Amino acid sequence: MKTLIVALLLACLLYCNGQETCISSPPDEAEIDGATDTQPRDIEAQINDALGKDDEVKMAVNALAAERALVYQESKSIYTDTCPRRLVYVTSVKVSNEKCYVVSPYRQRVTYAVCGGSGCYGNKFYRSQCVRTGWTRLQFWVWCPTCGFKLIARWYPQCCSCYRWYSCFDVKA
Repeated sequence: MKTLIVALLLACLLYCNGQETCISSPPDEAEIDGATDTQPRDIEAQINDALGKDDEVKMAVNALAAERALVYQESKSIYTDTCPRRLVYVTSVKVSNEKCYVVSPYRQRVTYAVCGGSGCYGNKFYRSQCVRTGWTRLQFWVWCPTCGFKLIARWYPQCCSCYRWYSCFDVKA
């Protein structure tokens, strides 16, 4: 009797292990809170003027920049990345329905990942797509035209991962 139960459990395990639920569409990606446009020169000048009058914020921005310069050292890999990423800089965000500008966005390294490509899994029996992952809470300084400097935090993806799925519309051979 024990042998029969073990055989049934083993057969069930082998059968269920190969079953996957089909998915009708690729994964949805969350909206990014922020814009990547180049900051207008007049805005940069206003931010620099305001920074010249506020030594505490200037020191805080310098401290964040120094800390992130140490953390963001990329290393080269000998492996092929199936989901390469490109980091883009956030230059402005909405704060209480007002467009505010990131203070020194390249120094504060306020970035998010842009992923490219589908078919990253490399298997014709599955669909796959690179998706933004590694959501990290970044704290950074912004300057708002009506209220000045603010320290805010937002969540931004820093990585890309390959997600694969079996499509409901594909006929499995």
